[in-house]
Amino acid sequence: MMKEGMKLTIVVVVAVASVIASFAGGYVLGSANTQDNTKMFTLVDDLGRVVSLNGFPQRIISVAPTPTEVVFAVGAEDLLVGIDTYSDYPNATANVTKIGDSSNLNVEKIISLEPDVIISSDLIPQAQLDFLATHGIPYLILTAKNILDVYKDIRLIGQMTNHSSDANALVSSLQIRVKAITDKTLASNVTRPKTLLEYYPIWTYGRGSFGDDLIRLAGGINIAENMSGEYVSVDPSFVISKNPDIIIYTVGSMTITTKSDITGRPGWQTINAVVNDKIFEVNDDLITLYGPRIVDGLEDLAALLHPELFP
Repeated sequence: MMKEGMKLTIVVVVAVASVIASFAGGYVLGSANTQDNTKMFTLVDDLGRVVSLNGFPQRIISVAPTPTEVVFAVGAEDLLVGIDTYSDYPNATANVTKIGDSSNLNVEKIISLEPDVIISSDLIPQAQLDFLATHGIPYLILTAKNILDVYKDIRLIGQMTNHSSDANALVSSLQIRVKAITDKTLASNVTRPKTLLEYYPIWTYGRGSFGDDLIRLAGGINIAENMSGEYVSVDPSFVISKNPDIIIYTVGSMTITTKSDITGRPGWQTINAVVNDKIFEVNDDLITLYGPRIVDGLEDLAALLHPELFP
């Protein structure tokens, strides 16, 4: 299944009427000085929860790989005092205290680390996070749905950690890379192959999902684009009926699917992708984690779908 997703919209409400400031990225940021001269931040996450922070957090715990990666990417890794066991990128994550995983957070250890905030994905049981909130530890849920959400989340983490310039520079570089792809893949004269992107055996991306957006940007047609639900289990007969031109499957810690697994599925021998040997693998971290490396994944997908455009 998916490791996580992330999306967060930030609104910092000005508690003093005389101070309002606008920052890049479409966010409106403001602050109110408390008696100890810290800045009060009010954030609204993707679940619509309003979360207040007493100034820029100095101690952060990430309980999912994507927020961990983003914190590192904007240069705020020195603020991380704990991360989940699945957070393994970049290599420096090995030096950060582990606090359990999505199915079993070590609540006692988290509390002992005295974080100012927890950053999570939407796959962490909210009951665990709610329990931590009763101990005075606020948390944010991030659940990106597309590339634009990734840009917003990077800027958010940059702003929240006082690394806005780093975050904005990173987003600009990602936007340039994405444009270099889509200028080619979305051109009107480009043929769009029917595509199955399988992130787990017989599981794919439905309408409104991140994978659906990636396939579109890479110049393909998602065979499950009309299926409701972001992550859907598909019947093998459905795939046969859709007859994809290309099948792409993920490999990594979450799945050990092989090409022979796919070609050996009953009835799939007649599918165009099998007949024409258009079956490819991609690193699951580049497809299922919604941090900066998602653009690496998009570049890989575009090259697989359109080798004629990316020789």
